[in-house]
Amino acid sequence: MLVCDKCGAGINEGAKFCPQCGDPVTEADRISVPVTESHVANVEIAFGQSSSPNFTKAVEICKNIPSYSSTGEGKQAQHKISLPITEVDLIINLFELVGSWKSSQMLINGHTATKKDLTYYGVGCYRSRQKAYKPEQFCFGEKEYEANIWGCKRLGMPINEWGGGWLDYGTFDKSGVWHFDKGRIKHELELTLKENELCPVLDRKRVLETLDKLPDSINPKRDSNWQYRTSYEEVNGDYKEVAVGVKPVIKKINRYVIGGFKPNWEIEEQGRHSSNEHVINVNLQLEDEQPKQKNTFKANKKKISSYAIWWVIGVVVLLYFLFI
Repeated sequence: MLVCDKCGAGINEGAKFCPQCGDPVTEADRISVPVTESHVANVEIAFGQSSSPNFTKAVEICKNIPSYSSTGEGKQAQHKISLPITEVDLIINLFELVGSWKSSQMLINGHTATKKDLTYYGVGCYRSRQKAYKPEQFCFGEKEYEANIWGCKRLGMPINEWGGGWLDYGTFDKSGVWHFDKGRIKHELELTLKENELCPVLDRKRVLETLDKLPDSINPKRDSNWQYRTSYEEVNGDYKEVAVGVKPVIKKINRYVIGGFKPNWEIEEQGRHSSNEHVINVNLQLEDEQPKQKNTFKANKKKISSYAIWWVIGVVVLLYFLFI
């Protein structure tokens, strides 16, 4: 990575000048960073002497942090601390004290950063996660419409019960088997992974392993975990229901989640229940009415029979008097 040897600012690969002081990039700016398995970003805040009333308070906070260091004296004094981004609330509080000073600077993984990097994107979402009742469930989504198998709802790739979205990245073969375009899915994931990479709980490796675990092909005729997504389209002048994709059984998708935690999503079934209850009630009503109809038919049959008997008797009596 590149760090300016004049002002200490992070420099992006390919840049010819420091974004902070304009110093030309040379080999002196290139430093080696030890590779660690931790994906938790490191934040550095540095500031100089200031007449601001916040200065004393800022120094007092920094002295409580083990990584605190101070160099120089008087107006040349520089104060510096280093913290993992998981301490985001403390970092924000400190940066609000010193961030507006000309002598202050904040670096995240060696790159110049602003308060926006701590309050939006992945880090902002992480702060909300830490306040959630169920932090792990928060990442997988709590409602049906934000359910995801990746462990990060900010990736913007939910797995909806009705299909659509990234679930449509693929094609059918002639036998009705759906084949996912995993290359395109990975491309979309990589874009949002980069955007939210500062989140300390976002695990890129696990996300891509989840993609590998997802089946390459799906045959809804044989796999009860999936169904065809259909639409009415014009075929030879007639509108017919045709398969246009696949959709999952939402209650079963956590089988693709990697790790010990298996999320469960709140599914809005009130409308479905009311519809089913309506159908059940109608069926029950019909079943109740069927015996009543049978009983009514029997009663009417008895009435008709009695009328017929009396009619025959009346005819016989009339004929008797006519021929006497």
